[in-house]
Amino acid sequence: MSGTYLDKILAAKRAELSGARAGRSAALSDKELAELGARLPPARDLIGALRDHRPGPAVIAEFKRASPSAGALREDADPRTIATAYAEAGATAMSVLCDRHFQGSLEDLREVRQTVTLPLLCKDFILERWQIVEAKRTGADAVLLIVAALEAPLLRQLISFAHDLGMQVLCETHDAHEVDRAMAAGARLIGVNARDLRTFEIDLQLCVDLRSLVPAGFTYVAESGVSSVEDAKKLAEAGVDAILVGSYLMKAESPGDKLRELVDSF
Repeated sequence: MSGTYLDKILAAKRAELSGARAGRSAALSDKELAELGARLPPARDLIGALRDHRPGPAVIAEFKRASPSAGALREDADPRTIATAYAEAGATAMSVLCDRHFQGSLEDLREVRQTVTLPLLCKDFILERWQIVEAKRTGADAVLLIVAALEAPLLRQLISFAHDLGMQVLCETHDAHEVDRAMAAGARLIGVNARDLRTFEIDLQLCVDLRSLVPAGFTYVAESGVSSVEDAKKLAEAGVDAILVGSYLMKAESPGDKLRELVDSF
């Protein structure tokens, strides 16, 4: 799989993290990181918010500036404006894409946190503990961990570390084996991404097919791939607990109105 989108993003992220290790959080020991993270304000309950939502699945609306495959989605997108529109349109939670390959940053997350009280997911390529602390410091209640990007021991360690800080983890998977790995590693919030991060091709049926592998005690999120109300209804009929929608909303003339259409369709 050499040379895939995921390989390139991870290689760039490792180089970026290596350069950032001189920073304050990155220079701390694991114990110091845990102590710093514990002193930060308590995280909101993302899983509780998603599971309490009825009827139909909850919607995690995403602020996303660009995609490596599609380029810019919305010129001069303003996090505060979009976050306000999402909250008013019925989003249960928000995701903020913070990786530079998507033209994102932690500053986007900070602005969204200052604007809304919804539970926030920091969506980034997280490989080290200090990134989780920085996400919490910036206002995140949960972080994304990608099974395909992490060896089993590190995945378990990062999930445990986030939980120790009172945060939650959306553990992203792409096939049945990764779903099993996520649950075995301690994840309680299981995401299936319809977008293959190796090729960036979309297969929404994957989110439907893997639903039966995740017991009711876990929370199941269908990520990416929604491009119509019909797509959202298909996922709702499959019994997903939540859908995460980004590009479809960000490309719309009015992201808030487009989100309201989805929310009202369930």
